[in-house]
Amino acid sequence: MKSLSEQGTFRNAMYHQDKEKQEKQEKHKTSVHQSVAKNVTPVHLIKNEEFRLMSAGLQCELNHVEEQMSIAQTVASALLNVENSLIQIKELLVIVSSETEHNTALREADQQELEQLIKRINKVADETSYGHQPLLDGSHGVRGVANGEFLEFIDMNPDSKTSPLAGYEVFVKQAATRAELCGQTPLTQKMVDNGELLIFEESGIENRFSAQKGESVCNTFNRLANWIYEREIPLEIVPNADQILHIRHLQYGSSYKFSASSFTPGLISLVSQRITPSSPGLDVMGTINGITCVGHGQFLSVPVEHEHLGGLTIMYTGNETPPEYYAGTVSVAQNGFQFLSGNNTSQVQQLSLRNMHASSLGMEIENVSGFKSLQEINILSGQKIKDSISVLEKSMKEISVVKDKVESICYETFKNKIKDLQEEYGSILFTNQNPVIGQNVQVLAEQTKNRISEDSGQSSMAQAHQNHKTVLSLLK
Repeated sequence: MKSLSEQGTFRNAMYHQDKEKQEKQEKHKTSVHQSVAKNVTPVHLIKNEEFRLMSAGLQCELNHVEEQMSIAQTVASALLNVENSLIQIKELLVIVSSETEHNTALREADQQELEQLIKRINKVADETSYGHQPLLDGSHGVRGVANGEFLEFIDMNPDSKTSPLAGYEVFVKQAATRAELCGQTPLTQKMVDNGELLIFEESGIENRFSAQKGESVCNTFNRLANWIYEREIPLEIVPNADQILHIRHLQYGSSYKFSASSFTPGLISLVSQRITPSSPGLDVMGTINGITCVGHGQFLSVPVEHEHLGGLTIMYTGNETPPEYYAGTVSVAQNGFQFLSGNNTSQVQQLSLRNMHASSLGMEIENVSGFKSLQEINILSGQKIKDSISVLEKSMKEISVVKDKVESICYETFKNKIKDLQEEYGSILFTNQNPVIGQNVQVLAEQTKNRISEDSGQSSMAQAHQNHKTVLSLLK
């Protein structure tokens, strides 16, 4: 600017430009704010609220699944401790069964160790809980009650459903019996004085008994009973007033049998010193809820492959079939954990936890020693060691079934469910945040474009807003 006229013109243009620019900015600012208030802000708030609700729901579901997984992991850890104790019991029984010499002091020490291991199992069952909720006391499993004079509930498939209120009707068409062998000729004093020889064969083992001269018939029967007991032969003498030798197996069912012979024909075998097989025992036969069951000794079980009642087992202890074959009813209650395995509420994984106390393990085993559960096993004799091993093997199978189910739910169902929820949460977070950011960026870009347009037109606006009257006065 080389003259006062140019300076005046420039100042006047700048004055009007600043005034007009300020008015235009306020007008544009109001327009932008109204546009954002009408179009952007409500959408932003709505999407934020939707996102908040969806994320809160997913987070709640994720926390619930994590809690369920914690329960399953707690059970898995407890079952591992129970399994380790059972393995130690098995090692102890194997060592004791292989001993060739009987050491009373050592055997008593082994028995104390066995009792300590059983107490450890009961302690795990008592103390395993989640919060104040016990897990291994049977309260979260299948419970059964039998209603009948000779009926007893034994076991049920862990995945079974609750029975109707009236329960399932039980009909017994054949009671279980034991193998037996009965002589025809009574034992006399002459036979005793002649040294009567009796041979018993059971499980491939042969045992010989000889009468002693001068011993009474009654004492001979008593000594024979003690001799059978001491040798742990699973047989018993059925007493009678006719002095007839009547031998019977201790176990029920067709799986158990024995043979015997006598020196005198007719005392136990029809031919002298010829082994005579016993008459076979019978398994219980009947139905539960109209389903033909499988009998094993006194145990009556629904076939495992049955959809709803598979594995339901009861025990009928009667010696005769009940009137009209009706033995009573059995009811089942299912109180296992229900875990959702998918987004659909119909996809449910059921975790039924049986009672892990030793008194509830290994129950469905017939044995000579009369062990009803793992709680009663001992190693005080060879036969008891043998029966203890049978009960232990059944207990280990029961633990293994539950352990496999827990691991399947814990490492497949829960982990996959948590992974799916985390991915869904991340997807919602990504898709709900980006639109809001895009709208804000669009508004900012519009404002920037207007600012650039204003800056680029400053030169032309300065010329267009010159005051012509001032210019003319200067020229005069």
